[in-house]
Amino acid sequence: MTTRIDALNDAHERLAGYAYVDGPGFAFHGPMGAEALSSAGYDELVAEWVEAYKAGHEPIAAPPAHDRIDPDDEASWRPALGDAARVSDWAAAFDRQLRDHPWPAVLQRWVPRLLPGYAGGLTHGLLRTAHAVRALPAEGAPPDLLLTELARGLAYWAATFTALPGRPELGGSLGLDEAIAAVPRPDEPWTPIEAGTFTRIGELPAFPDAVAALGPPGDAGAALSDLTAAFCGLVLRKPAVVVGPIHAVTPAAAMRTLLPHLPTPGVASAYAQLWHVGVAIVAGFAPPGGPVTPAEAGAPAPAPAEILARAAAHRDTHAVKFAEACVREHAIRPDPVYLLAAQHVLATLPPW
Repeated sequence: MTTRIDALNDAHERLAGYAYVDGPGFAFHGPMGAEALSSAGYDELVAEWVEAYKAGHEPIAAPPAHDRIDPDDEASWRPALGDAARVSDWAAAFDRQLRDHPWPAVLQRWVPRLLPGYAGGLTHGLLRTAHAVRALPAEGAPPDLLLTELARGLAYWAATFTALPGRPELGGSLGLDEAIAAVPRPDEPWTPIEAGTFTRIGELPAFPDAVAALGPPGDAGAALSDLTAAFCGLVLRKPAVVVGPIHAVTPAAAMRTLLPHLPTPGVASAYAQLWHVGVAIVAGFAPPGGPVTPAEAGAPAPAPAEILARAAAHRDTHAVKFAEACVREHAIRPDPVYLLAAQHVLATLPPW
C-alpha cells in the first residue's frame, strides 16, 4: 500500500527538471495537483497522474541566478520582491533558511511579509506554498525533496509578489454578498491573461472603494467559510472562464494551512487580504451579480466521496485541486454550495 510520504516523494522525483512555470502566465501545477490528489485519498494514483501531467507539459527551466538575497537584510530582499527574473535567487535564499532554521520558524517570518502580495501569479505562490506545507509529515524530519518544494513555493510567491490598489481595512458597512455584488467590472471584458495578472486593475477607479466597502466579519471563526462559500456561489454564476473565480476559493481554503504562521489574530488579517484579492478576481472574471445560492442552482448536491472520485478520474489539475478544497470546506461547515460548485467545475473543464 502506497503511503502519502512515499507517493509525494516519488512525485517530486518524477517531476525533476520542472521548476516554476508551464508557459507564459501559467504556473507549474505538478506538485500542487499531486498533493491534492493525495489529500483526496488517492495516493495510489499519484504516480500515474504525474506521468499524465508530464505528457501534457514540457519542463521549462528556471531562470539563472543573479545575486544573493540576504533574508536578514531588508535592503537586500525588499527590492527583489515581485521580480520574476530573481526566482532562482529567492529559491537559494529559502533553501538556506530551511537548512538553518525549522520550517515553522521560516514560515512565521515570511508568510506575514508575503501575504500582501499573494495576488501575483494568480495566487499560485500562496497555493504552492500551502500545498508544500500540507505535504510535510506531522512528526520527524521532512524529506529533502519536500523541503525543497517548500523553498520553491516561497520563492515563487516572493518573485511574483504583486500589490493591488486600495487598502483592505474592512471599515465599510456592506455584508459579504452585498459587497461582492457591488464590485465594479470593466466596460469591455479583459482577456484571461489581463484579468489573471491584474495589469489593468488600476483602470477601475471604483476598485479601492469596492475593497473598502466590506465590513469586518461577524464571526471570526466562520470568516474563512463565509468567503469560500460566497466565492463558490460566484463559480455557480457560470463565468465564461471558470478557472479565474476558483482562484478566489482555493487560496481562502489554503489559508487554513498558513494561519498558524500568522501573528495573532491571524484570521482578521487573512480575511482582509483574501477579500482584497478576491475583489480583483471578481472584477476580472465573474459575471455581474452576487453569489448564486444552492436553491437558485436548482440541482441536488452530490456526495463528497462522489466529487473526489470524479475529480480523480477527471485528472485536470484545477478540477482536482478545486474539488479537494471544496470537499474539505464542506467538511468544516457543511453547505451544498461547495459540492455544487465542484460539480460545475468538473462538468465545465475538459478532462485529461
